[in-house]
Amino acid sequence: MKKKDITRREFLTATAAGVAGLAISGTGILSAAHAQGANDRLRVGVIGVGERMDSLIKEFHRLKDSHNCEIVAVNDIWTVNRDKAVKRITDLYGVQPKVYKAYEDMLAAKDIDGVIIGTADFQHAEMLRKAILAGKHTYCEKPTANTLEDANALIKTAEANPKVIVQVGTQRRSDGKFQAAADFIKSGALGTIARVNVSWNYYGARWIRDYSGVRQEDVDWKQFQMGRADRPFSARVFRQWRIFKPFSTGIPCQWMSHMVDAVNLVMGVTFPRRCVAMGETLVWKDGRENGDTFEALFEYPEGFILNYTTGFGNDSPGTEFKIFGTKGTLDCSSWKASGAGGGKDIRLGDEITITGEPMPDHMRNWVESVRSGKQPVATVMNGYEHAIAVVMGVRAQDSGRKQIFDPVKRTITQV
Repeated sequence: MKKKDITRREFLTATAAGVAGLAISGTGILSAAHAQGANDRLRVGVIGVGERMDSLIKEFHRLKDSHNCEIVAVNDIWTVNRDKAVKRITDLYGVQPKVYKAYEDMLAAKDIDGVIIGTADFQHAEMLRKAILAGKHTYCEKPTANTLEDANALIKTAEANPKVIVQVGTQRRSDGKFQAAADFIKSGALGTIARVNVSWNYYGARWIRDYSGVRQEDVDWKQFQMGRADRPFSARVFRQWRIFKPFSTGIPCQWMSHMVDAVNLVMGVTFPRRCVAMGETLVWKDGRENGDTFEALFEYPEGFILNYTTGFGNDSPGTEFKIFGTKGTLDCSSWKASGAGGGKDIRLGDEITITGEPMPDHMRNWVESVRSGKQPVATVMNGYEHAIAVVMGVRAQDSGRKQIFDPVKRTITQV
């Protein structure tokens, strides 16, 4: 098939009928110039220093010299992880970070400018809300919330404090290919879109981690539960919290939140209107409270249905993200668009490659946004949007009833 190159500006001004056969490029974002020359050192604390935070610390440390920033404080409720993080940060920066036993004390510190939150799902919303109230710029892992009450309290606080820069950890927004795909969909090249399919699968008992070395005296169990539960201490629950309620919803929190956010970005939408869903433990009968198989249908007011599915009993087709229009299909896994499935007389004529332009990584984008005062690529509102989809999916699964979201009242009702 024929392929041609085109600049993003040329593409955005092209008509939908004229884009067949073009290679599409996405957007760049804030350049390093926004951070260069900043005189004040950006001092950051880290909250929750488990496996995910290991990667975030590495990403932040790469910016140490170019963006004049450092990690100066550590909080974790498990002394084992906390001590490891203190040693690692000391080795990286040559200075031992201050240790806070309670994250609220870190937020109250006047010499800390921002925080990175990498804790359990159910802890994000309250920690982020308090960080915003304390005026701390924040990088927060997804999901931003897994209950409607937490999500609404968070977004209300964020809207009242717009100068606090929040980056949500949905990193596909820092991938130029996703941004380019969004440009392509916006052009109308696929015609009328009524169906989007996302499938993300895995074979294995996901989120099972060893807990044999966890001692109760090393864990602040009360702080871990954050008032959400009052269970006796359990080393297994502490290490495998993703499979237990109310600490996570499993697949919706951990995986669907990522892909709903990607769909929102590429399709240029915000909230689904209605949702039905089913989920169950069908393969790994290991005492987990969050299922290993989940499927949800979301109807968006823009006129399409998203079918999301994940199963841990078979990894075919792995990750798949396809958008189906009357003129053809966009595959956001292979990054190809073609006339496959489109109407005979109106389908795309040539294969289109979605290339995308390089973008700053997610952590750099946050730091540069803090420096410039501009919003990052994954805002707290974007986090609220994916949180609403998570809540709708879980409520539909648990109740067996259709969930309806009202974006004006910010309520979810069921029928």
